[in-house]
Amino acid sequence: MSSSLKDVKNTVEELRSLVQSLSYKLSLTNALTSGCTGTEWIQFSNSCYLFSSHSMNWTQAKDYCEEQGALLLKIEEGSKKEWEFVTHLAKPFEYWIGLTDQITGQWRWADDTNCTMDKVHWGPGQPDDWQGHPHEGGEDCAHITKFANINDNHCSTKMKFICKGPKDS
Repeated sequence: MSSSLKDVKNTVEELRSLVQSLSYKLSLTNALTSGCTGTEWIQFSNSCYLFSSHSMNWTQAKDYCEEQGALLLKIEEGSKKEWEFVTHLAKPFEYWIGLTDQITGQWRWADDTNCTMDKVHWGPGQPDDWQGHPHEGGEDCAHITKFANINDNHCSTKMKFICKGPKDS
């Protein structure tokens, strides 16, 4: 019985967190959508962000963002405000970002620029290139976790994703 009560408490806490996150996203969407294509895009600074509601593998997410005239999220070097904006809106979900070491073995953004992001954003012990997936190979693609840090994961995993594009003129 105590196990069931604990499960209910965890579910209630997850729902509370989700409602809080959605309320915040709605307030931002209503206040900041001008300058962005479509109502699902959220403006922050000089860019527009799409927090997907559907899941894809990393390559599909990258291609989808490019079809929208955007990139899978690239967090600008040293932008604490952008990091806080993105991670606050991402909670309590996990989202692919445009970071991979799949091609060169070095972490690079989807636009092929070097990753110079502060290591403090990675989760403890990450990236670890864990090899225990049922799919061949290790973890070569990065995502933002529900704990507001970055983790590497197998690129074939399906999850939500964040696109970032220019603000409309």
